[in-house]
Amino acid sequence: MRKPVVAIDGPAGSGKGTIARLLADRLGFAYLDTGILYRAVAYINVGDRNLSTLSISDLLSIPESDLRTDEISAKASEIAKLPNIREILTKLQREFVANPGEGSEGSVLDGRDIATVVVPGADYKIFVTADLEVRAKRRFDALKQANPQITYDEIYQSLAARDEQDRTRKIAPLVFTDDYVLIDTTNDSIEESLEKVARVVEKGKFSK
Repeated sequence: MRKPVVAIDGPAGSGKGTIARLLADRLGFAYLDTGILYRAVAYINVGDRNLSTLSISDLLSIPESDLRTDEISAKASEIAKLPNIREILTKLQREFVANPGEGSEGSVLDGRDIATVVVPGADYKIFVTADLEVRAKRRFDALKQANPQITYDEIYQSLAARDEQDRTRKIAPLVFTDDYVLIDTTNDSIEESLEKVARVVEKGKFSK
């Protein structure tokens, strides 16, 4: 029997990644940031290697600091439109769900199409969002120390463009469906948002 799966989707800067990681730690679940996989493929330049020979471990071995750049983010968004790449990475994500690792009670995955494409049968489907202005301010605050030249307007425009790409791509777009539980983090701290998500999952777990 497959172990429980928590799917957390939402736009960039909504806090879904941090929430997903903390939730996984809290529940004893394995965690996968699926966006990192696309960033890793963009980083290594898929044209140089046969992507089908790569494992999740290969992709996750790249230092995250090398992947958290605007350039890689833009490239990742572009390659996410490519059917062959999505097919291979979706397969890897499903393998992770099927085998989250010894000692893990289940898995938490965050991305943009986890509950709609990767694991439509996920036990918990959560959509984390926030107002664009708030998401841009969070991203700006996170990046300004490492890159003092960056401006809020640059971040805002970048996120707005990313939102548009994610919503309008033909393959696995970011969409909100009726079976999601919506968590709006606009006015909440990470801790408050985590508690809201945890209540959804823990209530379901304890009521079974």
